[in-house]
Amino acid sequence: MNTSINRLNSTPVIQENKALSLLTWSLISIIFILTIIVNSVSLDNLDVSFRSLITLGICAVAWLHGTKRYGVKNMVVFFVITWIVSNSFEALSIHTGFPFGNYHYTIPGPRILEVPLIIMPGYFGMGYMAWTLSHILNGQYSKKIQGIQIFFVPLVASFIMVMWDIVMDPIAATINKVWIWQNGGAYFGVPISNYFGWFFVVFVFLQIFAIFISRHDTRESANNFNKLFWLEATAVYGIQGLSYLLQSIISSGNKEIYSSMGLISVFTMIFVTILSAISISNSTEFNYINKQTNSIQKKVSV
Repeated sequence: MNTSINRLNSTPVIQENKALSLLTWSLISIIFILTIIVNSVSLDNLDVSFRSLITLGICAVAWLHGTKRYGVKNMVVFFVITWIVSNSFEALSIHTGFPFGNYHYTIPGPRILEVPLIIMPGYFGMGYMAWTLSHILNGQYSKKIQGIQIFFVPLVASFIMVMWDIVMDPIAATINKVWIWQNGGAYFGVPISNYFGWFFVVFVFLQIFAIFISRHDTRESANNFNKLFWLEATAVYGIQGLSYLLQSIISSGNKEIYSSMGLISVFTMIFVTILSAISISNSTEFNYINKQTNSIQKKVSV
């Protein structure tokens, strides 16, 4: 009797998750379309606006995915930790050169301690994608993070996050001048210290969250998280990798930088995307989830 009641109670959750999944994949589709447009058509003054929409779209996907997995309160904590740590170190580096190097932003808009507000969504959105991909590659999926995984997940996620910056920074800084490295740098005009700084900062805020969520994750059950759920983050990260490949093919100027970033994206971001998709496909954890979901749906139909 109790089992039947539990199954019936699970039905609204499954239906809600389907609606959220539809919304999330709709956003991912919009991100994909905007990415194709931005990297295929000359938009002049609208380019920044479209790229801002993509960034906000990634944040929206991160929020939907994260609140479904961890709950609203825990995602607020993730957002606050990411904001405070990233903004603090960005401001510190602008004024002292540590940990990234000496630089300043050129983009307009409101700022906190000389750091534009639009920078924060990049840390939050892509930081969460890297966090989720690390769970996939570590075989964590919906398991509560504990033991050595409290260290391994943020460590791997930091590498995944820096892979994005390796192809993003030379284009954003050296070509588009979104920020200016005052002394240039050995890597297409970007100082090597920037990447070690990125790794350090990302690891700090993800490690803090890993310790926090290991104690406050109340959603240990994997029953409501299927393969499509985990493919959401994989798709978003892959679309970002694809954007740099598209730029390398379509762009006519600065071919050395664009071509190099396109090549690097294939063997970093796109490789991680493929590896994550294979890991999801090969996982046996979802066989149990699918059987349980089908059992509930059959029970309700009867």
